[in-house]
Amino acid sequence: MGTRAGYDDAMIILQRYIDLCLFKKGPADIPASDNLLRLTLLVYFILGVAISRIDSDWNVSLFTSLTDMIFMIIVVNILLKFRNFQSRYKQTLTALAGAGACLGLIGLPIMMWFNQVPEIEQATSYAMLLMVVIMFWSLMVTAHIFRHALEIKPGSAAVLTVIYTILSLLTLGLTMSGVA
Repeated sequence: MGTRAGYDDAMIILQRYIDLCLFKKGPADIPASDNLLRLTLLVYFILGVAISRIDSDWNVSLFTSLTDMIFMIIVVNILLKFRNFQSRYKQTLTALAGAGACLGLIGLPIMMWFNQVPEIEQATSYAMLLMVVIMFWSLMVTAHIFRHALEIKPGSAAVLTVIYTILSLLTLGLTMSGVA
């Protein structure tokens, strides 16, 4: 009986992540649980490694995924402190990692497919189109989470998401180049 209840709880959480990615739920709908946060961050990290492994070695994949996760943790903490919403930390971070994991699950086979497309055809492939769609979807979901967690306007959330993404990519690039 306990196994069934655990399965049902897991399905409810998974459905909330899906609803979050479909803009039906916000970060406040995610439980503020230390265990769920840890598990979600672990899944986010593992999927990041798996996606990165498509075209990078193990060390690079582990390091970039860890850097990405740490950057997300730090930025969420700073943003919530700035708005004086520290009580939303677990839910916001869990929402970002959970949505990222869901979109990563969708993106993983697309990235694998893209990697199989001959280089000369990659720019015009359906795989590239799907990757762009996933990228914009991911940006919109992040903006949705920031908008609700920080209680800001949609335009401000979009600008914040673009800045967050650029800083994240810069951080990863500098870290990988050995500068940071």
